[in-house]
Amino acid sequence: MEEKEEMDEKLRYIVKRGKNAGIVLTPHLYEDGYFRAYKTNSRNDPTGKEGKRVTKEPDLISLVRSGYHVRMSNPTKGHPPSTVKPEIVIEYKVPGNP
Repeated sequence: MEEKEEMDEKLRYIVKRGKNAGIVLTPHLYEDGYFRAYKTNSRNDPTGKEGKRVTKEPDLISLVRSGYHVRMSNPTKGHPPSTVKPEIVIEYKVPGNP
């Protein structure tokens, strides 16, 4: 019997324009261990009252599917957290951990 390989869902966004064009952003994990998502652009909600915090990427994916904007970054390329609209976030799958 053939075993199916488990696949984990992930999020990413590729910057389209400006000096950072082509950089791949992934969900930003804050120092407190949470990812953050907002019903609107987080700049419109500086206190975070409309935001949600989750510790697992699958939970973040559910929020994006529900219309939440997600904070994404690429620390290795020096790109700080940016709010990305749900309709332009890319979902993809990678082999999961056994």
